[in-house]
Amino acid sequence: MLLVCSFASAQAQDKESLQKERDRITNEIKMTTSLLKEKQQSRSKIEGELSLLNKKIALREDLIKSLRREIGMYNERIRENKARNAELEKELDALKENYARLIRYAQRSNRAQDKMMFIFAAEDFFQASQRVRHLRQIAKYREQQAAEIAEKQERLTALNLELLKTINEKDLLIHSEEQARDELSKDRIQQKTSVSGLKQEEKSLLKKLKAQEKQRKNLNKEIQRIIEAEIRASKKDNAGVFSLTPEAAALSASFENNKGKLPWPVERGVITSKFGTNPHPLLAGINVPNNGVDIATSPNSTVRAIFDGTVSGVFSIPGAGQNVIINHGGYRTVYSNLKEVRVSKGEKITVKQVIGTVLTDDTSGKTEAHLEIWKVSESGPVKQDPALWIFRQ
Repeated sequence: MLLVCSFASAQAQDKESLQKERDRITNEIKMTTSLLKEKQQSRSKIEGELSLLNKKIALREDLIKSLRREIGMYNERIRENKARNAELEKELDALKENYARLIRYAQRSNRAQDKMMFIFAAEDFFQASQRVRHLRQIAKYREQQAAEIAEKQERLTALNLELLKTINEKDLLIHSEEQARDELSKDRIQQKTSVSGLKQEEKSLLKKLKAQEKQRKNLNKEIQRIIEAEIRASKKDNAGVFSLTPEAAALSASFENNKGKLPWPVERGVITSKFGTNPHPLLAGINVPNNGVDIATSPNSTVRAIFDGTVSGVFSIPGAGQNVIINHGGYRTVYSNLKEVRVSKGEKITVKQVIGTVLTDDTSGKTEAHLEIWKVSESGPVKQDPALWIFRQ
């Protein structure tokens, strides 16, 4: 019974976990769809639209995978329940056979004198009473056991029927999602067809890509410069050793303890470019490096600090907007692609405080906030994957 309860509890937890995952992906699809509709109001902004479209397709695929994992869990439950049912049926058949023997015995010994002879065949009165009590206990036990097994079998049968019904519903849902993904793939093909004319402008796209690469390098160089300057200052004040003040160490520990729970830098948005390398949405075979994440959001959205800290740098990169660096002890967060900044260097910042407004690219139509996280140590800054630090919606 304990094993059955543990199994049921584990299955309930798995189901709840998968349900949360499915809800998260579904909500992100809704968010992407909303942002995509905003982009589609201006058909000339192809690059921004394709980024969101690719993201939506990826989310659809994740949702289907999640549903299939959930169906696999249900299939395993059905398999185990059927095996348990078979065992119960064998037990029940054995009980029925025993009951049949008991009935035949009762019929043979139904006469009162036979019962009396059975009782008086005991060596003494105590043994006779024990025989009577034993027979009654056996009869009662058999009845209870049969009732319990019948009840379990009925419950398991009902559970299997419910599970089969659920799986059928999930199959229908998966079918619907696959249809939606197919439709979305058709939309992407249609979208790529509609921008086929841009092939004539491939040189300008490559030129733009080189300009963006230069901007990324300048941004990275400025981030490194500011952080390394802070490291040198710390070493100067601490006999050549990089060290955090007690207050900074506590802030750093608090930042670490909130890994995976930090708020997003925008109120609504989806990650369209992940940490690492990402394929260019228009140029086949071209990968674009990313030291952080790009989060698509609505035009004129405000950008917020993801944790308490102090502004350690505010600077601009030509063509890439304004940038803000916030010191969190042993960590730094970088907010880029801002069209305006509402904070200044040295200012104390609280979590979710607005630090600026996101910039919309005039040519691509992209409205994306760029977030980077760096860990600072004596050996220098090390970039982190922001997706592992912010709350998974």
